[in-house]
Amino acid sequence: MKRIGFVTIGQSPRSDLVPEIMKGLGPGFEAVERGALDDLTLEEVRRHEPKTGKGLLVTRMRDGTEVRVTKEFVVPRMQRCIDELNSMGLEVIMLLCAGEFPEFRSKALIVRPLEVLRGVVDASLRSGLMGILYPAAEQTAKAADEWATEHRRVYADAASPYGPVEEVEAAAHRLAEKGVDLTLMICMGYTAEMKRIVREITGRPVILASSMAARALKELLS
Repeated sequence: MKRIGFVTIGQSPRSDLVPEIMKGLGPGFEAVERGALDDLTLEEVRRHEPKTGKGLLVTRMRDGTEVRVTKEFVVPRMQRCIDELNSMGLEVIMLLCAGEFPEFRSKALIVRPLEVLRGVVDASLRSGLMGILYPAAEQTAKAADEWATEHRRVYADAASPYGPVEEVEAAAHRLAEKGVDLTLMICMGYTAEMKRIVREITGRPVILASSMAARALKELLS
């Protein structure tokens, strides 16, 4: 049984995410999960919630409760998770967040979903209107700087993956009204069902962060 490490910026286990990834990998693999917030209570996490949108990341606690944290707060905690997984002799670790992070100290290969998504978007939408769905409205301001090019325009919207599905439906209708050519659902918390909703409403291709990163992971392991 080959073990794969998963590091979430929230709490493990990610019962909403990892089982689906493992299902896609097939038999012969075992998930070893660690979370940056594993040793904290909800009240302790709330005390570290960001006051502004700078460095904002959206994740969830073990029971599914949505929380907001800063990159500055979770990065050292993520490194401790990575250190622990390295000490177990794992060869591959996947980050369960599509945010941008600094280089981590690791002997194991680290799969960064954001880098996978960048490659796929650049390969599939050279020009046109790109829709991006973020988990928090505060994150949409950075979209154009990070994804727009000379020939690719960007429309960003927001809907929490941990809230009512109606939020995703409403955002999908706004994306459709803008006439997007492709939508990137950039949070790892979005589900395949949410992708189906956005695809159906917009009538255009949709990239789901979690499934795309999982395909890269499968390529590394197969």
